[in-house]
Amino acid sequence: MLKKLPIFNHIAAILPHYTSEGDTTTIITTDGKQTSTAASIRTVLRRLAHSRAMDLTALRQHTILATGQRILQPLPIAPGLVLCPMKTRIPKVAGDTSTGYINYHAVMGVAEKNLTSYQAVITLTGNTDIPVYWTSTTVKKHLQSAKLAMSCTAQSSDSHPNLMPIAQKLVEIIYDILVLKNGKE
Repeated sequence: MLKKLPIFNHIAAILPHYTSEGDTTTIITTDGKQTSTAASIRTVLRRLAHSRAMDLTALRQHTILATGQRILQPLPIAPGLVLCPMKTRIPKVAGDTSTGYINYHAVMGVAEKNLTSYQAVITLTGNTDIPVYWTSTTVKKHLQSAKLAMSCTAQSSDSHPNLMPIAQKLVEIIYDILVLKNGKE
């Protein structure tokens, strides 16, 4: 059972799953490892948002404005975690969710699959295949919405971790220039 959520950019998918214990949530990491929790997907999403001090309702409203998509919005929770909704199962009981979430950054490919009731397969990092009930065209449309939400939503200062060392170096250079300038005068 899951005791602690994985690091944001290590999450590849959050999927609903039926087990002998009932309705559970499976979290798949980017290295292909799977962990189950009794918490619902909604609870896992709230915990992820809470850990980033985010309001999930406000985030959804913001992505509606960015994508124009009123239902099943992508959730750009962290720089390495943009969750894209996908229909991954048929609920057995009323009230159970059929929607799982795939991390946009973990998607390696999408392929048609016409042999079973699943219509497409999403390949994730870690060589994990996720069958979905949507066509590959619909899956790609949702992935495009995730990309759009990622580029249009407000990001925090840590959203571009590669830029932070550059910004720190610029501050040091400017400080050195000011010290030298003031020291010569």
